[in-house]
Amino acid sequence: MTIYFARHGETDWNVKKRIQGKTDIPLNERGIMQAKMLADTLRERNMHLARVYTSPQKRAKETAVIAAEAIGADCVVIDELRELDLGLWEGSNWDIIEEENSEIYRAWRKDKRYVHIPRGENYNELLKRTLAAVEKILAQETQDVLVVSHSAVIMVLRCYIAGMPFEEMPGGLKLRNAQMVPLRESQLREAVCRFQIEEKLREK
Repeated sequence: MTIYFARHGETDWNVKKRIQGKTDIPLNERGIMQAKMLADTLRERNMHLARVYTSPQKRAKETAVIAAEAIGADCVVIDELRELDLGLWEGSNWDIIEEENSEIYRAWRKDKRYVHIPRGENYNELLKRTLAAVEKILAQETQDVLVVSHSAVIMVLRCYIAGMPFEEMPGGLKLRNAQMVPLRESQLREAVCRFQIEEKLREK
């Protein structure tokens, strides 16, 4: 079994390089076109996907619905697939954040996994709920599926599977809008198990 992870199509905030996070921005015209191109790819490859899972946020859900309709699959929302909560940084851009929040930003860059974004999440919290979503899917499915989510969600999952330090993200792991990447069931189960062990050790 393979789970294919795809990033949502483009939004106006992507174009303006504004930080989106939990802010619910819909696809723009180019994003809709990218979602249709993703759907075309699924059809052309004759991919037999049991279901399409998606984040509840508009940009992901709109992408997922277009893909699901193209292959005649059901579309299922999982809340844990939503984007990283970027708190007070949302609506701004990374250059401004680095300049105006230099001390907090430097601390975050040194320990992305456990340092919280102001009034937001850290990457460990994102990883925890992403793996919870993966567990739900693995418990439900035996055939290949598509998951439509967000840049940080897919990036942190791939980073963890690869055993990379979180501080090295994006490190070539960031997907383009509507780009798709496959992850094997064995990789995902190993990640879920390893994370559960790490969390138990942290609690001691």
